Amino acid sequence: MQVRRVVFLAIPPVQILDLTGPFEVFARCGGYRVELASSNGSGLVASSSGLTLTGARHYRDLRGPIDTLMLPGGDGAEELLCDADFLSWLRRTSRRVRRLCSVCTGASVLAAAGILDGRRAVTHWRWCGRLQQQFPKVKVERDPIFIRDGRIYTSAGITAGLDLALALVEEDHGSQRALEIARDLVMFLRRPGGQAQFSALLAAQTSDHWPIQELQAWIAGHLTSDLSVTALAARCRMSPRHFARLFAAGQGITPARFVEQARV
Repeated sequence: MQVRRVVFLAIPPVQILDLTGPFEVFARCGGYRVELASSNGSGLVASSSGLTLTGARHYRDLRGPIDTLMLPGGDGAEELLCDADFLSWLRRTSRRVRRLCSVCTGASVLAAAGILDGRRAVTHWRWCGRLQQQFPKVKVERDPIFIRDGRIYTSAGITAGLDLALALVEEDHGSQRALEIARDLVMFLRRPGGQAQFSALLAAQTSDHWPIQELQAWIAGHLTSDLSVTALAARCRMSPRHFARLFAAGQGITPARFVEQARV
């Protein structure tokens, strides 16, 4: 079996889930040799949460072909805490890797290196405006979970790196293997790249009533079931009229509208 080399290249301080989430996907899959590298030579990668990762190689010490190069986001990426030599190295290396990917605000580093000029790209929804303002040649899209433009992949905020990593595994090993890893990680939902960053289900789960909260989670897992007001009210042991009134008061939308959004 071919073993593909995946290198995570961090600019400290890093957003730790941007790095460790996708790292875990590749490590669990098998068929990959996963490495950690850094823009500095200390061997350590500090994170914004206070945790520090060890065992990082300096980017200049990377030798041999790289299949997939991943740039996680974080404070270091957002503030471009790297020098011109690093960006120059990244530009040269980007031409030699099969896939170049960013997670969250790692897109800012790719843009600073000129790699995203004329390309479609996405980042965390809070940073899309800033990315577009700083780098007007980039075609920033605000909605998708991740975007592929040729060999370049960019993803939205933090946990979207998991979705991107699973999509890359699917490219290499098929959808069944990607699904097995998602199940192993107990992911509630494996999101496609075109899904919006804003979750209608998450936005709606603000009820103070526990039966309604439980019902919303149940709906998400049973979208092809009978989701009429009568059926939903029976699950909550309420009359249809009382259930509909309580749901709308807590959510600002009717049960039917919530079901429609969840199904869409």
